[in-house]
Amino acid sequence: HDAISKWSSRSWWWMESSKFDKRYLIALGEKVSLVMTPTHKWLEQHGKKGSWTGGQCYIVPLSYSESFVGLDEEVWYEVQRFQRSLRQMFQKEGRGMIYLETVTRTSRNGAGGAGGGTALQAKMEVIPVPRSVERDAPLYFKSALAEVAQEWGTYSKPIILNETTKSLRNAVPKGFPYFYCGWEGGGFVQLIENEDDGDDNDDDNKAGGSGGMRQGGGSKRFQRDFGIDTIGGMMECDPMRFQRKNPARDGDRGEILKFCEKWKEFDWTLELDG
Repeated sequence: HDAISKWSSRSWWWMESSKFDKRYLIALGEKVSLVMTPTHKWLEQHGKKGSWTGGQCYIVPLSYSESFVGLDEEVWYEVQRFQRSLRQMFQKEGRGMIYLETVTRTSRNGAGGAGGGTALQAKMEVIPVPRSVERDAPLYFKSALAEVAQEWGTYSKPIILNETTKSLRNAVPKGFPYFYCGWEGGGFVQLIENEDDGDDNDDDNKAGGSGGMRQGGGSKRFQRDFGIDTIGGMMECDPMRFQRKNPARDGDRGEILKFCEKWKEFDWTLELDG
């Protein structure tokens, strides 16, 4: 119980965590929740005057899940419903979006992660971007993954996903560490074959620390910000490690209200309330 409590408390984006702040809960399905990312963790975006640059969020299963691979069908169905509604919401704003998920074995407890253990709760990050950035994402991520493949000790090519036959849910064997990036119509999954035993902690108190993977005894480490930094590079933004900001003093009240206002037109969970 102590181990489960330790890891659930670190999963501050999960409703079961003692650190979960319910103000950030945007919508609640029967199997999945939609949680706004605190603004100090946002990728800084510079839009046209008066345009909405917010909306960064997480899609989070309600029951404990180590990753989105192998999710039960009814959970995956709700994930897809949230994705469709978010896409419609951002399209109305003239925007696209990119999904990210990073899964490592190093988030487990126990010496060196041995013996299984309990991992951080899975979350899929949703990054709203200009439509042009989403269109260019396959090319940029293909190039970025090729550049870091040797650092990660990765010798396999990215798995190409589509919306019909090959989804994230069935792309890789359950239990394998991977990086996922997705967009309308497809995405990539990159298996990560060698990894470090470091602590994959996504906690504010350890800003700058990232759980990682080492290539066969080397010192290169997988950076948990790889995905968002690749997107930032496409938008000419600074890497996340240079964007460290303090939490908003008002608890992000203004941004939460704005998100809820934009979301309500597309909120499929309202069907559940009846």
